[in-house]
Amino acid sequence: MNESKSGTLATGIVLVVLGAAFIALNLIPGMTGSKTWPLIFIVAGIGFLLPALIWQNSRSGLAGLYIPGMIFITLGGIFLFNVLSGIWGVWAYAWLLIPAGVGLGLYTGALVGKWHQDVRKTGSWMVIISSAVFALFAALFGSMLVKGIGAGFLILIGIVIVIRTLTKKQPAA
Repeated sequence: MNESKSGTLATGIVLVVLGAAFIALNLIPGMTGSKTWPLIFIVAGIGFLLPALIWQNSRSGLAGLYIPGMIFITLGGIFLFNVLSGIWGVWAYAWLLIPAGVGLGLYTGALVGKWHQDVRKTGSWMVIISSAVFALFAALFGSMLVKGIGAGFLILIGIVIVIRTLTKKQPAA
């Protein structure tokens, strides 16, 4: 299939899925626009990811769209948590996850676009550091639910760092 047709096909599929999602959300009792508006950020983020997947000949350049895409998805996830839990005070430190979204965008963009390995390393460290700082503040200052999430994040991040350290190959001397 040529690139023009694949782009048109992808647009049609996205519109069908989006319409089906809105129908499904309207059929779920208690789901209203006031609870589902963060999905707009997530859908917009996915929209940024699609061009690099659709137009494979331009993938290296279009992979840069993964950075804003992941920022939108991160914001959508934070807003969705806020809306569903009613805990809006978490924004005092949840903004610390935005650099993690940038890092995730760098990491995935580097994978998809076949960028230099250093970009993936930078992205992964941005995710780890940003998430760790968020988790620390959440564990210290959050509500009971948020403190549990923060403590769980700290444990998970610690495990990731330990595993990375133990499995990292030593350069030949």
